[in-house]
Amino acid sequence: MAKELEWKGMVTPAEFDRCLQLLRAHTGTQGDAYVQVNYYFDTPDFAVAQSRSMLRVRRKKNTLRLQFKTKRTRTGGMLLCDESETVLKKLPRSVCPSLYFADAPQGECYLLGDLVTHRTDFTFPGAVVSLDESIYLGKSDYEIEVEGEAQAIEGVLAFLNPQGESKKGNGKFSRFLKAYRKYTRPATEKE
Repeated sequence: MAKELEWKGMVTPAEFDRCLQLLRAHTGTQGDAYVQVNYYFDTPDFAVAQSRSMLRVRRKKNTLRLQFKTKRTRTGGMLLCDESETVLKKLPRSVCPSLYFADAPQGECYLLGDLVTHRTDFTFPGAVVSLDESIYLGKSDYEIEVEGEAQAIEGVLAFLNPQGESKKGNGKFSRFLKAYRKYTRPATEKE
């Protein structure tokens, strides 16, 4: 199980573009642009989400990886979590995460839907900066993620000075799940 330290912030399209242009000028590259798709899974009673965990299959650059994130804790403005993964040959309709990950909830998890991200990565010493435009359930949003060592993350944030809302427990899965619940509730519950 790997530890992951990251900072995430929601930004406007204009702020996203400002940071993209700043990173391109600083690195002298266009960045590594690609599309990744997160397929989210949970039990019918949302046991994974209720355990403050996340189960997904990520399609990225022609690979499929089943990933389980758990033990999310805040350290300053950054998020630290445990992440485990295994390579898959095809996308399942359901999966029992405890067959792959020892600390995962028991029970069958079913595919809820997907979130498509147009991502551009820039590499800095000790950190990777990702600019993400995500599309899911008729919504789209923009975010900046910086993953790496704490000092490197702080240096990147000082350089970029992103003008946005630092996310406190509002990652892609949380945003997807909120939209999913709203979208799938019966009409009588929506009023």
